[in-house]
Amino acid sequence: MSKLSKSATEAALATETEKVFLHLIKIEVSDNGAVLRFADNNQNVTSRGEEYMGASFTIILPEQTDNAPRPCRLAIDNTDLSIFSEIKKAVGKEISVTVCVIMADTPDVYERGPLKYKLRNVRANKETIEGDVHDFYLTDRKFPKDTYTPEDFEGLFF
Repeated sequence: MSKLSKSATEAALATETEKVFLHLIKIEVSDNGAVLRFADNNQNVTSRGEEYMGASFTIILPEQTDNAPRPCRLAIDNTDLSIFSEIKKAVGKEISVTVCVIMADTPDVYERGPLKYKLRNVRANKETIEGDVHDFYLTDRKFPKDTYTPEDFEGLFF
């Protein structure tokens, strides 16, 4: 696992700090080339020359363990109709999500990431747009996790 910068480590370990960690997400649609960028902030953020729109969102990412997977999802407040229209155009297409963690005072330094995921099962209503987040690297995982032997699963073997 990569290390945090010195200022990020100090901020994380401090009992009180004015330093702020921010998540940046970039949503890309494979076929039409649409790109949506969001920062979990009340102001727009520019990082590495790209502007991220300030928006409220929640993201729960997949765990990098062999344990049973927990539900992973992304939910963005539907405050801008352009978000909904771009997501609506992307139905049936591959949507990727890139997540980075930065500090507000050093937006060009990625403390974590970029982490790439796939977005599936996108749903929208008047309040939120949400979808399931899946790990890009599922082929790197053991499947099935358990082995099936005649001693353990008699019904599978005749």
